[in-house]
Amino acid sequence: MASASGVSIDQDCITAANALRFSKGPDKIKFILFKITDDEQNVVVEETSSETEYEIFRQKLLSGVDKTGKPAPRYAVYDVDYDLGEDGKRQV
Repeated sequence: MASASGVSIDQDCITAANALRFSKGPDKIKFILFKITDDEQNVVVEETSSETEYEIFRQKLLSGVDKTGKPAPRYAVYDVDYDLGEDGKRQV
């Protein structure tokens, strides 16, 4: 799927996002990290994880590097749980 920028979104990105949305139980995907390939042509899944510790997610997000070892941007989706009190728990 190509965007207006000319960078394509790999089908695995869509598959991973749907897996995060619909997975349940102890192996539920908690976050997905995406990156732009070194040739700057595609966005691909770098990692999916069921790790629930936010700090681990944060460190992985901040540690993204390119092929030369320089810091490189990452995109992420993180499944947030929150409590609305009497209205119950929700997920985003």
